[in-house]
Amino acid sequence: MPKIYREQNVLDAALERLQFTFTHFDNIYFSISGGKDSSVMVQLAERVAAQMDKKYDVLYIDFEAQYARTIEHIEELKHLEHIETFYHVALPMALR
Repeated sequence: MPKIYREQNVLDAALERLQFTFTHFDNIYFSISGGKDSSVMVQLAERVAAQMDKKYDVLYIDFEAQYARTIEHIEELKHLEHIETFYHVALPMALR
């Protein structure tokens, strides 16, 4: 399938999609890994939610094998103002 190019940059396209999402859906949930892609996604969602006075929820599944800095970053994200509920789920390591 060929690429379809638009006269819009990636940031503006992402913000437009988030505005659409917050406009057309009542319950918004984001699942994050703590990596750069999901961190940017939730920070852009925060920006749009603030402009539209909306709330959203976040799910982070902690596999207890993360870098300490990743966990620190997750803790920072928990303080974003428009998050209604931040679900931090820790899965136990399997015993062998």
